[in-house]
Amino acid sequence: MLKAMKVTLKDIADDTGLSVSTVSRALSQKGKISPKNERIIFESAHRLNYPLNNIDTPIELRDNVYIALIINSQPGEFYASLYDGLDLASKHTNYNFGLFNIAYKEKSAIDFITSIHQNQFDAAVVFLPSFSEGDYKELLKKLGDSFPMISAAPLPNPVMDTVAFDNYRGGFLVGKHFHERGYKKIGIIQGPASKVEAQLRKNGLTDYCMRNNLNVMWNFQTSYNPSGGQEAYEHFKSSGDKPEAIFASNDALGVGFMQRATRDGFTIPKDVAIASYDDLPICTYHHPTITSVHTDFESLGKNIIEMLDERLQNGNSAPHTGYTKLVPVSLNIRESSTELTK
Repeated sequence: MLKAMKVTLKDIADDTGLSVSTVSRALSQKGKISPKNERIIFESAHRLNYPLNNIDTPIELRDNVYIALIINSQPGEFYASLYDGLDLASKHTNYNFGLFNIAYKEKSAIDFITSIHQNQFDAAVVFLPSFSEGDYKELLKKLGDSFPMISAAPLPNPVMDTVAFDNYRGGFLVGKHFHERGYKKIGIIQGPASKVEAQLRKNGLTDYCMRNNLNVMWNFQTSYNPSGGQEAYEHFKSSGDKPEAIFASNDALGVGFMQRATRDGFTIPKDVAIASYDDLPICTYHHPTITSVHTDFESLGKNIIEMLDERLQNGNSAPHTGYTKLVPVSLNIRESSTELTK
């Protein structure tokens, strides 16, 4: 059996009409070479099956581009849905996402992201809602020119370019829905004060209610988990004048509230209507099914890839301006805020 001949630099030089030294500079990424000749050489190398180092190959010619998704997660459906959306968005691209949770790491978030860069990842998506403006500034100071990054968490004064859901509109849509159903006394289970998106969701709801003479007469602030929803219910139960409809700032809060309420004999939505945010799979399996603000994670992923692609194609040369692209949300109306189906 004849052995396949090893492709050499000379083979690529003969194929492209360029010198061996020019081919060598292109493939080793050492020395100056025009973008046009670089592309010709790499296309030839791919065509001839020359063994290429992925990290040195121009992005558009790579078989794989590796993106780190950096999160600080607790157990729950949200982060699985976030990753799944990015994975779906990348299915017809050469992007590959790796998930990294810093919740239990000894390194600081900034040191961990630095190590990701050093381990030959091409870029990172940072979803760290607890990050402050100062944290982003420090991260960009350390890695801004050398490592393409996009944030997926909103900030009042963004530093890093960001793709995020339109949290304000989500709250606004819930207020509009409650109004259309005839509810006048409104409550909110608000997420942690440190979370920007929790405040945006609250602002969207309260702004709609103020403009339409609805009374936001009950507000309970707690953590983003079912136990926080249960705490909110205990406060609701002991309140004298109760709201007719409640907006829970995420699905976990809504589920926790409803579990305790139904245990105590409250009928939802007859005694109190509920709407929440994120529209995770549990909303369709819960009884009653839960009205929730729908966040399209695949659309979020496509917008993130588009913004990252621009940075990768241009060598990450553009400085971050804090530009924020908002991904639209919608409202999926179910049993928890309408009369139950007979």
